[in-house]
Amino acid sequence: MTGPRAAAVAGLGALLLLAFLAGSEVPPGGRPSPGVAAAPPAAPPPAPAGGPAAVAGAAPLPASLLGTRTDGDLLLDPSGRFAPGPEALALFDYFFAASGEEPEERIALRIVAEIRRRLPPSAAAEAEALLARYLAYREGAAELFATDLSSADPERRFQRIRELRRAVFGAELAAALFGAEERILAVDLERQRVAGAGLPPEERARRLAALDAELPEAEQRARAEARAALALRAAEAELRARGAAPAEIAAERARRFGPEAAARLASLDERRAAFEARVAAYRAERDALRARELPAETYTEELSRLREAHFEGPERLRVDALDRLEAEAKEEAEP
Repeated sequence: MTGPRAAAVAGLGALLLLAFLAGSEVPPGGRPSPGVAAAPPAAPPPAPAGGPAAVAGAAPLPASLLGTRTDGDLLLDPSGRFAPGPEALALFDYFFAASGEEPEERIALRIVAEIRRRLPPSAAAEAEALLARYLAYREGAAELFATDLSSADPERRFQRIRELRRAVFGAELAAALFGAEERILAVDLERQRVAGAGLPPEERARRLAALDAELPEAEQRARAEARAALALRAAEAELRARGAAPAEIAAERARRFGPEAAARLASLDERRAAFEARVAAYRAERDALRARELPAETYTEELSRLREAHFEGPERLRVDALDRLEAEAKEEAEP
């Protein structure tokens, strides 16, 4: 997407942010953020008094964010200017994870409040300008996936999203924001081609290893750790199938990862078992609640209270997902 279309999408993002901020205070320093015009003085759109910081502070956090630590970061370069990078987008996405729980307008206000809390005025203005572009990018991506792009092959989807990013952010900024992610995606697409090329096993393994070496070091470490975890899981399953005692499993963990990691895994096992016990107790009470055949609105309220009694913060989203998966499995099993 280039030319007038790109300008329209980028302009839409700026207008959205302007609408979200209309009536809010001008950033300290007496000037609005770059790329975001001040709200018209005549008949400004209604906005809660006190600006984004007050709105975000007054409204309770959505359930999915309660008890969580904010992802991402807002960095400054040596001259004190805002340094846009993937960590800033991670911070934006942390708040946008609550989409569906609260209006997008409030989410944008929360992000602006967080920006102004962390950064000095001039850098905050630059971060807000990035947020305006990011809103445009989200809008454009939603439009793309509302078309037949959702059914396109992975390589085509990657290319269209890559084009959108450069149309909205420009080539240099898009590379700074998405470069590492796009390198990983390009390698994974090439891995798919190599895996499906019908090569002899040794040649396929050689090419896949060479592709893995092109990944960023952090990604290489993460994938190595994931493979090691999968190997351990398979080894544990084999031990349990043979009736191994917990001490044997602990010894296998210590052999592979060391005694400290083995102790952490044992602690994780305990927490997982405790969570599963709470899930079992919750489901027994939930099923009893269903059996009462309450009106839908009353049942929803009672179910919400039940979840709050058994779980905290992100656990509630996890249980909601488990309930939905359980319901879907029952529907598929029905004739």
